[in-house]
Amino acid sequence: MVSSYLRSITVAAALTVAGCATVLPNDPVMEDARLSLNAARNNPQVVTYAPVELAQATDTMRQADDLVARGGSAAEMHQLAALANQRATLALQVARTRSEQAALAAQRRANDAQASADLTRRQAENAQLNAAAAQRQADEAARIAASTRADVYSPALAEYRRRDNERLYEAKVTYVRAVVGPPQQLCWVEPTVVDQGAGVNVPGAIVGGAIGGIIGHQIGGGRGQDIATGVGIVGGAAIGANAGRGDGLTYTQNVQRCEYAPTSGRPDYWDVTYVFGGREHRAQTTTAPGPTILVNAQGEPRF
Repeated sequence: MVSSYLRSITVAAALTVAGCATVLPNDPVMEDARLSLNAARNNPQVVTYAPVELAQATDTMRQADDLVARGGSAAEMHQLAALANQRATLALQVARTRSEQAALAAQRRANDAQASADLTRRQAENAQLNAAAAQRQADEAARIAASTRADVYSPALAEYRRRDNERLYEAKVTYVRAVVGPPQQLCWVEPTVVDQGAGVNVPGAIVGGAIGGIIGHQIGGGRGQDIATGVGIVGGAAIGANAGRGDGLTYTQNVQRCEYAPTSGRPDYWDVTYVFGGREHRAQTTTAPGPTILVNAQGEPRF
């Protein structure tokens, strides 16, 4: 198509130089322009992606044909035909470029849609896994609840007392736990001697230590003087600390003392676990059970 366009330009230039005033039948410039325009019109990509460029080429070719019909100059006709050929070629190129761009955009949209579908699928799979895990947890909770469900019987309830002519069975005891009450707090009051002068005389210890250090420092010399000083400080502090002790008031007062003591050795009740009919039951008895416990046909204890 480009070579045809170049050939049309060459022929048009030659005819213009020759100064032809009339258009020959089957003029090569006009024929090349029509071929290019028809190729553009018959190309679906041009119709879809380059309609404006195709319309411009068609309009230019119509102007060339109108000029021929009016008997215009060959030079002007060839210029219009060459321009129509150029615009038809441009329409083909633009359509090809835009078609490729559209294909790339469609591919990107397809990739994005596939990625979104994959993400949705993974989310659905994770949701199914989470739902399955939740169901397993619910099943486990239901199983635990069924195993520990209200099968705790108390001898205080009259409905669990033995009935006349009721057939009873022996159920094997699997676990027994003696339950003892909480420890009790025991308190008492006892007399206690309080001596207000029993404290250490801190100011006296400070003054006594200082005086003793001064006196000891005056004894001997050298290493012996240091030892005497230390002995004087310690002795003076001890004398000062005890100065004035024994002069305080001494009296007796009652003081409350408390301690925690365990309750009596007898349990409050026994928590008994037994199996009957393949199912685990629990009961509370006021006496220690033996290896078996009496139950009715429903596994309810009979005290």
